[in-house]
Amino acid sequence: MTRAPAPMAMVTRVLLMGGGVVGIVLGAVALFFWHTRIVELTGGPRVVSGIGFRLAEAAVLYGGSWLCVRAWNGGPGKSGETA
Repeated sequence: MTRAPAPMAMVTRVLLMGGGVVGIVLGAVALFFWHTRIVELTGGPRVVSGIGFRLAEAAVLYGGSWLCVRAWNGGPGKSGETA
């Protein structure tokens, strides 16, 4: 038995998409400005900061894109589909 997802309200979809886009844009801008400090580090701190930076970047981009995709896929189903 498959479970069909319930359609999401338009307001919820817009908020999720907006939150995803804001998260991606603000995250990218913050990480862009933070990148200068990381490049100037040397030795061990640079490696640790570089790894942390890449993890934070991946988390922000993945989280924002997940919100956008979740909102997009939560819309009304195809016509003729029954719940």
